[in-house]
Amino acid sequence: MPIYNIADLNIHIAPIYRITKKRLEPYLSDKTASDFDICIQKNEIDEYIRQSYAPCTPENAESTVILTRICNTVLERFEGFFFHSSSLMLGGEAYVFSAPSGTGKSTHTALWRKYFGDKVTMINDDKPIIRKINDKFYVCGTPWMGKSNIGNNIKAPAKVVYILQRGVENKAVKVNPGDVFKQILQATVVPADKENMSRLLSLLNEFFSSVPLYLLTCNTDIEAVTAAYKAANHRNIKGSY
Repeated sequence: MPIYNIADLNIHIAPIYRITKKRLEPYLSDKTASDFDICIQKNEIDEYIRQSYAPCTPENAESTVILTRICNTVLERFEGFFFHSSSLMLGGEAYVFSAPSGTGKSTHTALWRKYFGDKVTMINDDKPIIRKINDKFYVCGTPWMGKSNIGNNIKAPAKVVYILQRGVENKAVKVNPGDVFKQILQATVVPADKENMSRLLSLLNEFFSSVPLYLLTCNTDIEAVTAAYKAANHRNIKGSY
């Protein structure tokens, strides 16, 4: 069974379908020992399809079940959590943009790539995992990168998190997690059991105690980038990275 390096963890995964294998391929590791194993059975895939509200192919079902299993294990054992967002690396640090699907996360990070050019590297355009590693929180790439399929198998220390909302004026305002708690929970996977829910809330509290959080109201103009960057860095954008 091949080993894949995902979120800085070595994971034994035995995918059934060729599409899933192709998705995971860039994350293949040369390690011979794993941190944990994932083996999805055909009946688990069938059950996911049966319970799904929308039509779902076996390939997509398998991929989702694998991701869910990884996220659950990372939360339980490796101080990490899934965070629905578009994440990029600039100056060696991770900038994280979260919002409901269709709000414009990918559109906004595309503006960052346009503005900063090759100084920006995408970590993941849809489904990164955030982990506490050696007392620091890192944003980690995963093979699940949304419709755009943009991302890399890299990690970077979290610099800032933005909660995006559409607006006419480009403005970033620092907020407390409690001010946008509903949006934060919507961006992660909420566990069904009390123990893991407590674990998640503790991690989120620690994460947002060390990483600044902004409510970013923005349009699709390039000025949205400068407004967000200046807020996080408290200085002029030119020559500051």
